Amino acid sequence: MIPKTHLELLEKKARELGASVALMIPAKSIVVEDRTILKCIFGCDGWGSRVCPPFIPTVKEFRDMLKEYSWALLVEWKSGNVLSREVSENFIKYGSQAPEEPEVKRAYQRACKTIRRERKEIIQPGSLELEKLAWTLGYNTALATFPGKCMWCATSDYTAVNCGGTKAECHHPTLRRPCMMGLGIRLDKTLEKLNIRLPNFPIEDEVPKQYTLILID
Repeated sequence: MIPKTHLELLEKKARELGASVALMIPAKSIVVEDRTILKCIFGCDGWGSRVCPPFIPTVKEFRDMLKEYSWALLVEWKSGNVLSREVSENFIKYGSQAPEEPEVKRAYQRACKTIRRERKEIIQPGSLELEKLAWTLGYNTALATFPGKCMWCATSDYTAVNCGGTKAECHHPTLRRPCMMGLGIRLDKTLEKLNIRLPNFPIEDEVPKQYTLILID
């Protein structure tokens, strides 16, 4: 069992870094499914990002690795990204076919910029800081995860991400961590087991929740 003092330190640090909730959960409660990466291969522009397949362990490999962990810190990050139903319902479509309505187009672009900014400035560095804290507490194999495509190489105006992908070396190899979905993690089913509500898409004038997991043992 993780000492209460360690748990309090991790929870306090998470809130300082921009989390609204930090909860220690048994690693065995994390649901992993092979079919999850179908959503990575088809319909996600993160495929080929150095934190996504095919650059991370396969689902089978990760499932075996996860058995060696006892705990995970589930972190819900604060966000100011309110999505309209129109943008939420067509988010994937608008990635390749911009909306014709100017107001909807601006809302979609604003949402994308917010996602990139929050992940690059808050979520990714915050997850690494929690991993580092866990390591200093003696959990030498602690490993952070990212919520999706890596954003370290997002442009300064957050309009794009200049990832090396499959054509070049990673620009930040020591800072990359695997995407949860790419590992096969079913966040929705994991949260359901923990009796935590995850808004169903499409959402309407609501903030989509963003989580990361810090594996600890």
